[in-house]
Amino acid sequence: MGLPLPHGKLAMWLFLVTEIMFFTALIGVYVILRNGTPNHSPFHWPAPHEVHLVEWIGALNTFVLICSSLTVVLAHHAAHHGKSGQAMLCVGATLVLGVVFLGVKSYEYWSKFDHDILPGHIGEVLPGTMEPPDGLNEKQIAEWRFNDAFKREQQYHAVGTQYMERVRGQLEGITKGVDATNVNDKPEVIKECYALLQDMTGATPEVNGKKVYKRPIPPEQVGKRVDELLEKHEGQVHLTPSIPFGNLWASCYFAMTGFHALHVFGGIVVFAIILIVGATRGGLQRKHSTMLELVGLYWHFVDIVWIFLFPLLYLI
Repeated sequence: MGLPLPHGKLAMWLFLVTEIMFFTALIGVYVILRNGTPNHSPFHWPAPHEVHLVEWIGALNTFVLICSSLTVVLAHHAAHHGKSGQAMLCVGATLVLGVVFLGVKSYEYWSKFDHDILPGHIGEVLPGTMEPPDGLNEKQIAEWRFNDAFKREQQYHAVGTQYMERVRGQLEGITKGVDATNVNDKPEVIKECYALLQDMTGATPEVNGKKVYKRPIPPEQVGKRVDELLEKHEGQVHLTPSIPFGNLWASCYFAMTGFHALHVFGGIVVFAIILIVGATRGGLQRKHSTMLELVGLYWHFVDIVWIFLFPLLYLI
């Protein structure tokens, strides 16, 4: 039944097979990277709330896309039975739902940019030995901590320096016009930001006309202090957070959702063209049902891809 396939449907299925391979590769790489990272605290794959993903927003957007699959099926059914007005209405509804999906996705992207959760921007915490081994005396423990700190500092040098410069620039914007003489007159959040900036730069007020040397804190401490500030003064400060495996997560997130959004946008363009064709040729007739069926196949594929992406990113 249904064989041989019409040329148009065969071409669409061949195209979708290549698309399935493409998204399977993206999702497969994500699963491998995620399961290849340590899962013990504090070095774990970012949870949704740590990267500002809101589950109910993702669920709502998934529902919107599922509804759009229903409307495109109804559009094909209406056109096949010669119900021109109903077909136009259903195609218009599919177009609107697709735009709503992209609008919500744009809001979520804006949240990532607003919190600077972008590939290469996030402060990383590299896994390593956190506590000295048992059986060491105080001198050995002190020596171990010094060597461990030195090794960590070497590991952080490339990425850590960039992260510190980014945070420093953000802090300078927040604490503009603040110095040691008027810091007490400022709100608590400004005081804490100013204190972090001082600790990062090693700058200290002059004592008896002489500057006192103070070693800047290492990037790992900067990341910890920044996260504490973000948690304590949520909404008041916008600093680049420190998230274990955050840059890897952001790279995967923008790759998968970005390519998916491009496919949704392509479908929206096609639906807009179909509406123009229907408006200029007296509606969508029975002869347009094949076109709607082929576009519907593509749109169902786009919906199914998102049904895979939603639980991977938002729920687990």
